[in-house]
Amino acid sequence: MESNNNDNYVLVLEDRTEVKNEKEAGKLSVVSGIDDKGNLKTTEAAAANQAAFLKFNSKDGLLKNFMTNFLKQFNNPTHFGLYKVLADNVEQGVDNLRTMLQSREKPENKQQLAEIGVPFEDYLPQQKNATAIDESKVDWKQLAALGLSRERLEQSGELDKMLNWQKSNLLTIAVPIGDTTIYTEARLAFRTDDNGNIGLAIHPLRKEPQLDFPYMGYKFSPEEKEALLTTGNLGKTIEVTPKNAEPFSAYVSIDPQTNEIIALRADRVNIPKEIKGVTLSDAQYKDLVEGKAVKVEGMTAKSGKSFNATLQVNAEKKGIEFIFGDNKSLRERQEHRQTQQQGVPHKLCGLELSDKQREALDSGRTLYLKNMVDKQGQPFNAYVRMDKEQNRPRFYKWNPDKKQETSKGKVVAVAEEHKTQVAVNNHGKTNEATKNV
Repeated sequence: MESNNNDNYVLVLEDRTEVKNEKEAGKLSVVSGIDDKGNLKTTEAAAANQAAFLKFNSKDGLLKNFMTNFLKQFNNPTHFGLYKVLADNVEQGVDNLRTMLQSREKPENKQQLAEIGVPFEDYLPQQKNATAIDESKVDWKQLAALGLSRERLEQSGELDKMLNWQKSNLLTIAVPIGDTTIYTEARLAFRTDDNGNIGLAIHPLRKEPQLDFPYMGYKFSPEEKEALLTTGNLGKTIEVTPKNAEPFSAYVSIDPQTNEIIALRADRVNIPKEIKGVTLSDAQYKDLVEGKAVKVEGMTAKSGKSFNATLQVNAEKKGIEFIFGDNKSLRERQEHRQTQQQGVPHKLCGLELSDKQREALDSGRTLYLKNMVDKQGQPFNAYVRMDKEQNRPRFYKWNPDKKQETSKGKVVAVAEEHKTQVAVNNHGKTNEATKNV
């Protein structure tokens, strides 16, 4: 039933709204189109209705448009399922589909259904967190005092995380001390104070975890220190007592980016009994709740492929962590993370960068990128090259790899429309200081 890229296929709709026995297959029909009011039209899966079937091909964009309208129509798409069936053998394909749906819990059927199914989550609109922070309430001057600007956070991809109550990755910040400035690395996050004001939480990089000192009133044993340094997770819950607060049971982990010790209230962690299509045994579930590492096999990824992983509650991730391959030490995982987190962002001024573009920028090459969007929403093109010292991209109106010289060897005067960019890039000027240039 699985189609290749060159085959036309139809979509078979499974309607489970009237199914009383969860083991039964829902009503199956073939999608025939969408009417003028946006309502879905279906027809019986019979060869005589072949001309009415709405046919798709993996090379066209019809499926994406159809899914957008489909999800607008159904408030609860979980009552429905969509499956791809070859267009030239619909009746047999639907019979096979019905048989699999009636025994959908069998591993072989589950695998096949995942391969031919159309996952709704791939087409749902990306919504921002309902608790996202209002940018107007952010004290941008506080960030500027640390050498950071809104533009820099946005270009690095960290601003979206911070505006959704998440920590940034490690950023270089400038800390003024007396007449000098110290440059260090830290993770930043927006937090509210007791009065509801938005403040900045700074999580500085530490040389190593401070495990020899009591943490919120709890002193780690040699065995617990070894567990934290080996896996990054304590592997059990302990009772900690914050200053001027009631004690609580917590999972404890080490932030691999900063070496900070992190505690997560155990009563705020929701651990499901079924994870990625696998129902945990009572023993597995008990161990996971207690903070232990649990090996789970046969889970199903969004792509439909099966995978194995070790699961464990991680306080820094505020939930379950998937550990692949061997259970590497914290140091090895830190080194792996550092190789993954290169300075080149995945998204630059609204433009998604390909792996080849990121590799080119990371190697020091200059790229001419088109269709980026500035903070006023206007598209622009520019030459881009990574500044390795600042670990940030720089934008140029001309190719910086080509020398702009006169016959006397001096740099050619820059055109008026380029002077602001030069001031920002090369002279450290801020946008405010250059707005009249």
